[in-house]
Amino acid sequence: MVRRVLVDAFPLRRGEWGLGLFLYGLLTLMVGADWIGKLGADALFVKRYGVQYVPWMYIITPLAMLAVSALIFFFVDRVRRRTLLLWYVAGVTLLSVAIQLGITFPVAGNIVQPISYVFAHGVKETIYILFWVYAGNLYDAEQSKRLFPFFAGSVLVGKIAGGFLGAAIAPIIHAENFIGAQAVGFFICFVALVIYRGLPEGHGSKIDSDERPHGLRGSIRDSVDGYRTVARDRLLQTFAVGVFFWYFLMQFANFLYLLGLNQAAAGNGVASEDFFSQLYASVYTSSSIVALFIQSVITSAALRRLGIARVLFVLPLWYLATYAGAAISAPDALTIGFIAGVALQLGERIVIPAIHRPAAELVYSQVSADIRPRARAFLSGGVNAFGNMVAAVGLIVGLAASDVQTLLAVGTGLSVVYLYNTFHTRAVFGRRIAENITSIEPDVRRSAAEILATEHAAVPDELLRSLNGAIPADVEHGVRVALTRRGVLAVAADVTE
Repeated sequence: MVRRVLVDAFPLRRGEWGLGLFLYGLLTLMVGADWIGKLGADALFVKRYGVQYVPWMYIITPLAMLAVSALIFFFVDRVRRRTLLLWYVAGVTLLSVAIQLGITFPVAGNIVQPISYVFAHGVKETIYILFWVYAGNLYDAEQSKRLFPFFAGSVLVGKIAGGFLGAAIAPIIHAENFIGAQAVGFFICFVALVIYRGLPEGHGSKIDSDERPHGLRGSIRDSVDGYRTVARDRLLQTFAVGVFFWYFLMQFANFLYLLGLNQAAAGNGVASEDFFSQLYASVYTSSSIVALFIQSVITSAALRRLGIARVLFVLPLWYLATYAGAAISAPDALTIGFIAGVALQLGERIVIPAIHRPAAELVYSQVSADIRPRARAFLSGGVNAFGNMVAAVGLIVGLAASDVQTLLAVGTGLSVVYLYNTFHTRAVFGRRIAENITSIEPDVRRSAAEILATEHAAVPDELLRSLNGAIPADVEHGVRVALTRRGVLAVAADVTE
């Protein structure tokens, strides 16, 4: 039992330790640096502008993310992924320095606070997009199942470290200098990327291809064709709806949490800003510690025993329970209790990083490798931005026309819709696995056979019977083992004779 837990916590095998630990440390440092910057940006905006303006930032920030997503989508198959990561880290470092100078020496009132808010939240999302695009290019399906929960743990370690450090330095340098601290962290990441020997380049699919588009018109046409290809994929269509509700409900929960936090940290001035950032950090740090424990001890075992499709149900069920509970416990129509706000926020702080994101990233393993990086960029940078913007409009309209309890009731209803979508995603995912077993691409076949071991319950019996002995020899043994584990030996005999 202890050995199994240690293997789940440290799943690296011979030949994987050097690169794996470097990527783990790199992601930890990037997330920790961004977390400090985000603490400062949120504290300054809420205290100097007012929590009532946060929903407007939920519109502006996703618009910026859509632009960034389009750039990533454009470059991801044209630039080596290590180079793209270097550009990103260097850009964040320089922009962090510029924003910190704007906060320290304001020349246009408080306009830099909204800019720093958009920047800090945009950096958070692009870290995940670029890292998973890079890592997804380096590891096959078997490695991804082992290592992606491990890398997801580095996100939590970064948040814990950033939370502790942010709370510790708030009385010393104050929240208004946190963006500068972020610049230091990203500069260290840049230096590490430059000097690390043996870091794979991570080629895009068109870098060395004769099909690489030439000229602006060709590049634009290629991007449009890429969007069409991603949008036509049945699995991605269904999964994208889930991503929309994931971010919509998360953004609703974020605002309600900030509302409760602002009520707990009442007042104005530097002391109030510092207390806000410390309270913010304490909640995030403690919840991230819990999430890290879950990720290290429970997530891999849950993915192995329950399967990806079943683990995806955890997040919608959490939102359904917490939105309904908060609606019942809200003290009055205009406020939300701090405890209720924290309970909602724990969906993002515990469930998503520890359980949902590792499972969600593995869904892409059944998407064609040719479109997988762009699919991640499109869903993580585009669909999530759309979900955030729709949530912002809902908050603005809802607060103007109704009250917090109505918003909680809406969140409860949409959680039910999200739960239904997850049922549909499970069915489509199972069908895709069955289709991929007979794919003409060897890597796709092997990936489907590998993942069938844990996802066999999601594949309908009739699809297995319809194979009619057409299973390629290189995956036949894996399919037989998976069907035996499922307990459908008759079907196993039918499809392998």
